[in-house]
Amino acid sequence: MPPKQSLGRGLEAMFPDLLAEMEDRPHLITCGIEEITPNRFQPRKDFRDREQKELVASIRKSGIIQPIVVRKFDSGYEIIAGERRWRAAQEAGLKNVPIVIRNASDAEAAELSLIENLQREGLNPLEEANAYQTLMETFGQTHESIAAKIGKDRSTVANTVRLLKLPGKIQQALIEKKITAGHARAILSIETAEEQAVVFETIVARDLNVRETEKLIQALKTPKKEKKAAKRELYLDDLEKRLSNLFLTKIQIKKKDRKGSIEIRFSSTEELGRLVELLLHVNPEK
Repeated sequence: MPPKQSLGRGLEAMFPDLLAEMEDRPHLITCGIEEITPNRFQPRKDFRDREQKELVASIRKSGIIQPIVVRKFDSGYEIIAGERRWRAAQEAGLKNVPIVIRNASDAEAAELSLIENLQREGLNPLEEANAYQTLMETFGQTHESIAAKIGKDRSTVANTVRLLKLPGKIQQALIEKKITAGHARAILSIETAEEQAVVFETIVARDLNVRETEKLIQALKTPKKEKKAAKRELYLDDLEKRLSNLFLTKIQIKKKDRKGSIEIRFSSTEELGRLVELLLHVNPEK
């Protein structure tokens, strides 16, 4: 496995060549906000959280302190990193924003956008999963290569991508934080969509935590004893009581499948004689 790289080291740890240019030539320009378009590979879909509202208020008061990193695109620019700031600037009513122009391939733009969001913990699990999927399908990345870039285990990346296999209703609940990623991974251990739906509804109705959900799923997977067998045992118990009352001694019926035995107990020679006499003279038609 490639060595992990900490997110805390920043984007320069992942793309030193690209971001070294920012240090070598920290040349800023200003452009009209309408000249900028969002990153086509932006993994984040929801910008309506509290953090975004706070950013809008900050920009209204102090303007944009950190420039938006862009690349040339058609007649304007496409964002590489800083889409939150660009959107907040629009909402704050700014007409112009500071930018830094850099050369970047589609793959670099997609990776930088993902990493920036992960560093700010701005993605929900489904947005993160879709970002990994884009890197794999569009740019030929593997679980291992993505994990190396973002500083996570390969298994973490793989398990996150698996969330995309969940039914749409459960995915939406994950986005709305009705369930957690832990709940979702537990649900994925169930094979059919019908059973997944039942477990999901139970989680929501009972407000189960992840541990309780895992126990529920384990119970569903454990084979249950047939009700028919349980009823048969009750019948045998009743029959044993009736025979014991008839012969005035302990009688035990042992049965397996269709075969078995009846055990009649006695404690003395006299009692044996009494039982034999009863057995020889029993007439079921009387």
